[in-house]
Amino acid sequence: MRHGTYRELSDTFPLKEAALAQASPLTQPIGPGDAISTLSAEPAVAPGPRRGAILVIEDRDDVRQGLAQLLELHGFLVSGARDGEDALQQLTSDPDGFALILLDLMLPGGVSGRDLRMLQLADPVLSAVPTIVVSASDLDHQDRVGLQPDAWLDKPFRFDDLLGLVKRYVVPEGSGLQAE
Repeated sequence: MRHGTYRELSDTFPLKEAALAQASPLTQPIGPGDAISTLSAEPAVAPGPRRGAILVIEDRDDVRQGLAQLLELHGFLVSGARDGEDALQQLTSDPDGFALILLDLMLPGGVSGRDLRMLQLADPVLSAVPTIVVSASDLDHQDRVGLQPDAWLDKPFRFDDLLGLVKRYVVPEGSGLQAE
């Protein structure tokens, strides 16, 4: 079974505004097994892990609940949203309460994962929350770049890969499994 891969995109987007204004395209597409090149010669400075909850936005109840349980076992605070409307309501009611967003792009209802991400990027407070796209969506290079995620994890994936990414962005708050 092939497991998903992740791509760290923070080097690609040292400043999201600068990336939007940058005229030159990436030299290599972001696709299965492809590498990424940087848009800027300046290295990105990634902020340290943040405190707060992880918002898991996933329409499948079993996947959302399973991810929440596993993350909680590792000491993370988790909140779940089954669609874009619920996620948007949670984010706008407590924008400083979230340290990370795990975003599935294929969501039911009037606000898709892509719509939610664009609304997030347009809001100065919400755009500061790191976002990992976790999706089986087959997007082309330009669409992936346009979403400006901090990382991308293709489904299916290994939980250890997700956990490694989460630990880069979030400080565990609870007394979960502390084994590395």
